[in-house]
Amino acid sequence: MRTLDCTQLKCPLPLLKLKVALNEMIVGETICLIATDPVSASDIPKFCKKTGNLLLSMHDQPVFEFLIEKQ
Repeated sequence: MRTLDCTQLKCPLPLLKLKVALNEMIVGETICLIATDPVSASDIPKFCKKTGNLLLSMHDQPVFEFLIEKQ
């Protein structure tokens, strides 16, 4: 599992970094995205739904943690 630390980054950087990381991954691989920007709480789930990647879990503030499986 990969970890992508996007703490202290503002929108849209966490989403853009996730997109790049997912492009480098193979199907079935998982990534843990860690972010502090509250906008990520809505952006990341929408991005996963739109791109067909699976959001396995999401934990809220003060640090947001998303576990995503590449599809």
